[in-house]
Amino acid sequence: MVKYSEKIDIRGHYTDLEGRLIVKSLCDLFNDVANVQTYALKIDVPTLNEQGLTWMLHKLHILIDRMPEQGEKVTLETWPSGIDRLFAIRDFRMLDGEEVILRATSEWMVIDLNRRRPVRLPACVTETAAFCVDGIREIPFELDTKKMPTDFESTRRFTATYDNIDFNKHVTQATYVRWVTNSLSYDFLKDHEITELEIIYEHEVLPDSVVCAGCHVEEAGNRVKVYHQVKNESLDKTHCFAVSYWKKR
Repeated sequence: MVKYSEKIDIRGHYTDLEGRLIVKSLCDLFNDVANVQTYALKIDVPTLNEQGLTWMLHKLHILIDRMPEQGEKVTLETWPSGIDRLFAIRDFRMLDGEEVILRATSEWMVIDLNRRRPVRLPACVTETAAFCVDGIREIPFELDTKKMPTDFESTRRFTATYDNIDFNKHVTQATYVRWVTNSLSYDFLKDHEITELEIIYEHEVLPDSVVCAGCHVEEAGNRVKVYHQVKNESLDKTHCFAVSYWKKR
């Protein structure tokens, strides 16, 4: 397995008012370490751009035993973990010493820059994956978008501003996660801690677009389950679906 690891200082601006790492910051850190490894493996964005291609995230599933806190030093690991049809799989682990405190898996497409459509994975990606896999992936993708609720009792509007935009000239995947979690109320977020998030990215959000992020909250035993969707301003296109689980602080 080709694995990349990096020591991470949990800075104050990564955290919430309780000093815990927020999910949006975690996703930014995932992107940072993945970016470093793609350069080392020569499957980075500039290399793909030379072929008229780029990376685009399709799915992300995060399992959290605990979030690190401000001032902690943790290790973040990432590695390519397989190929599934048109998708390249990449996994992540965060460790406190020898203890794994959170894990994630992600599914990526390669997109034709001009047509903005997925293409078959180029040889540079499939050849890398062939020698990176040495075990069974631990985290499945489980979210079924056909079983989402039809009613979302809480909706907030957000605008895609300049600092939300990435190298593909659309909203970053981490910004979607921020919109998803910020669709919940201040009181809910103050009193609950996230333990799991799965998100499916359906359509890109372009600069200056307005989106509506809705949530539907259900009790699920000792946990709270929240369904999420982010739609365009006219509510006729879904940009992402997500489900999150939370526990009382």
